[in-house]
Amino acid sequence: MSFVQFLRSKVFWLNVLLAIVITALLIVILMWALTFYTRSGRTIIVPDLTGYTVRQVKEQISNAGLDYVVIDSIHKTDIVPGVIVEQIPRAGKSVKKGRKLFLTINCFTNEMVEMPQLVDYSLRNAQVVLETAGLRVGQITYKPSEYSGLVLGQMYDGKQIKAGVKIPKGTSVQLIVGSGRGGSSVVVPELIGLTFAEAKMTIEDATLVLGNCTFEGEMSSVKDSATAVVYKQTPSFENGQIVNVGASVNIWLTKNMDMVIDAMEEIENSRGN
Repeated sequence: MSFVQFLRSKVFWLNVLLAIVITALLIVILMWALTFYTRSGRTIIVPDLTGYTVRQVKEQISNAGLDYVVIDSIHKTDIVPGVIVEQIPRAGKSVKKGRKLFLTINCFTNEMVEMPQLVDYSLRNAQVVLETAGLRVGQITYKPSEYSGLVLGQMYDGKQIKAGVKIPKGTSVQLIVGSGRGGSSVVVPELIGLTFAEAKMTIEDATLVLGNCTFEGEMSSVKDSATAVVYKQTPSFENGQIVNVGASVNIWLTKNMDMVIDAMEEIENSRGN
């Protein structure tokens, strides 16, 4: 049988057909194996677990065919202790079955920090030290003393507290500050045109207390409120007005500089008269 006759024979074409069938079958088997191995098409949408405790979502994670591990804990005073605050992968992401979720939870116990030494510090320095330690300045009480603006005492929860004692991070510390020898009254400082931070510092340096803060217009961010400028205050600083040490000073702030300029011009006009 010649080669041409072989190509025309049924045996050759049966072999070709058998080769095609076997090849197609191998391709199907290979695709099925790859699908099984990679589990393609069997993805799961990661649920949003934030705001819940691990105990509350443990069954939900298991039923979804996922696993989890707590990798870290942080301390946030404005969030319930023990709840999930971060997750990787994030909620809504598609993952394969059996994927492990990495969770960060809020600490069950408050983070404790050491109370710093503030006595004999200036009020301004004491504020910086407190903020650096993760604490806040609470109520400031003024009393006559030889030195003005000097911290005379530090209190926590209404009681004197010594340096080195551990207290919860983020809590407020009350300060007793000297108002100066025999100084029962002070002149109200001029605050018009100052930023919030500048006005607050000026008020405290004058042994007065910051009262109500009213922001004119919408403040879309913390940065906006921080850069707002004082355009009105009570009591007024005009005519050298005098108030008792520790009195409150209320301020109004705005981002509209036209209002500030108008207020300044009004003050200059009143002085000219």
